[in-house]
Amino acid sequence: MKSHAANDKLRISEVLIKSCSLMIKNIKSLLILSVVLFLSLSFASVAQEESGEQTALERELAGEMVSIPGGSFDMGNLSGNRDEYDEESVHRVTVPAFRLGKYEVTFAQWDACVADGGCNGYSPDEEGWGRGNRPVINVSWDDIQSFIVWLNDETGGNYRLPTEAEWEYAARAGSVTEYSWGDDIGINMANCDGCGSQWDAGRTAPAGSFPANAWGWHDMHGNVYEWLQDCRNSYDFRGYEGAPDDGSAWTSGDCSWRVVRGGSWFGTPWSLRSASRFRFDSSSHGPNIGFRLARDKESEGRDSAESVSEATP
Repeated sequence: MKSHAANDKLRISEVLIKSCSLMIKNIKSLLILSVVLFLSLSFASVAQEESGEQTALERELAGEMVSIPGGSFDMGNLSGNRDEYDEESVHRVTVPAFRLGKYEVTFAQWDACVADGGCNGYSPDEEGWGRGNRPVINVSWDDIQSFIVWLNDETGGNYRLPTEAEWEYAARAGSVTEYSWGDDIGINMANCDGCGSQWDAGRTAPAGSFPANAWGWHDMHGNVYEWLQDCRNSYDFRGYEGAPDDGSAWTSGDCSWRVVRGGSWFGTPWSLRSASRFRFDSSSHGPNIGFRLARDKESEGRDSAESVSEATP
């Protein structure tokens, strides 16, 4: 009996030892798999950052960005209408590769900044039209700087406002007509006073309510004016005299005023033209003024545009 009992105990011990060994092997395998997975995700994140692609956090906070290679274009009033002196004279500009927001920045994005303790706690009035996916309005150029600081701190990005040359380059999307789709405003192509949309002259439209242009950007014409980096320079009948030709911002002049582009739900079709320019005091707020974001394309840089004569996405 004692011999049988001893044998049973021995068998149980052997089973326990084998089970423990198997568990140890499984734990080792899980640890190795976890390390491999961690390293893979880390390398993927680093590769994504080095390539300039957006992370999931950036897409949530900054919105989707559209990339465009550098190129050269004729900037200004291509129709030759001499009444628009601030759009003269037409000049050749070479724009480096960059990224531009597919949509105008929305209330949802701005409200995320405020909820996180950024944007100086400023919550702009939506005029009773709703927040969420509508373009943020009633934000000044000065206000926007606090949003950009918060965004770059959160994402590690280099987001900024577009330059005036970048904006017109993207708005034209290779076109030489008054609007990216032709010389006529058409029907329901944008939101303005006379654009034939359901929001005309009444309120903003939700971001992306109209077709994108040939290069993928929505609402470059109408909806809200968009703040740009550039300072006021061209409202003394000199037009583009002295303007940069490398796509950079025009940062000389009266920088208490900043350029806006694109027209708005409140403006006439004439103010929506690709060449049309206006300006506001940098502290101005309005229900027809918003913005979109830009970002440098690190992988190509400013010199990349030298080898591209015309942009073709």
